[in-house]
Amino acid sequence: MKKLMTMVGAVGLAFAATAGIDDALLAFSTVGPDKYADGTDVLAGECYALVWSADGQFDGLKADGTTVDPADKVVLIAPVAKQGANGTYCPPILYQVDKAFAESHASGQYAVYILDTRVKAEDGTVAVGGVDENGALKVVNGYDAVSAGTTATSAAESIKTVATTAVGGASVATLAEVDAPVITAIKPNGTKITISASGLSPVATYKVVTGTQLDKVSTEINATADEKGDFTFDKPENGTFFKVIGVRNFDKK
Repeated sequence: MKKLMTMVGAVGLAFAATAGIDDALLAFSTVGPDKYADGTDVLAGECYALVWSADGQFDGLKADGTTVDPADKVVLIAPVAKQGANGTYCPPILYQVDKAFAESHASGQYAVYILDTRVKAEDGTVAVGGVDENGALKVVNGYDAVSAGTTATSAAESIKTVATTAVGGASVATLAEVDAPVITAIKPNGTKITISASGLSPVATYKVVTGTQLDKVSTEINATADEKGDFTFDKPENGTFFKVIGVRNFDKK
């Protein structure tokens, strides 16, 4: 599939002229201001996703950027959010879908979603996570539809416009799915204990809590996961049971 995309204004029209006669063109934008679920303005460079679903119902994204429904597809990630007079918005995007993809997915529908890919550094600095060197999303905190219900057929017919938002902009409202972490090993080592956990998500910060009863595990331990997902800490005086708990880095108000 052709990954040609961000063309604004007159440049966009020039790009349209280079499309194959049987390719489909999808155009989309937002008015702004676009907001995260916590009410703050979307950061410049934030991502918008062009998605496709066979039944017209896109079931959303997981925290790792994959689709909840494996049959749904993320067609394009556009890290193009721009700051303007009305707040942050998505500038006009014109995307070329080649004939083969459009025809094989003609029975489904396209939609545009605004994403929250923010990441937080150890010093508290917040930045857009965006995509990695392969174009895959690094992390998705949340998302919501900007517009939906558009099909793509042929550029020879017309430019198929996914739509623009109403005045007031788009906003993130749905939190991405986060799997609960699972403790895979507890290893005593002298005065230290190492807990290994799987299923840690980049959208959350995790902590270890302990207690002497299974239903009263609530005392927090000074422990931070390393790159392997291992928590190493001093053996607590009163700690028999352990649990790994995650708190979302970015949540709704």
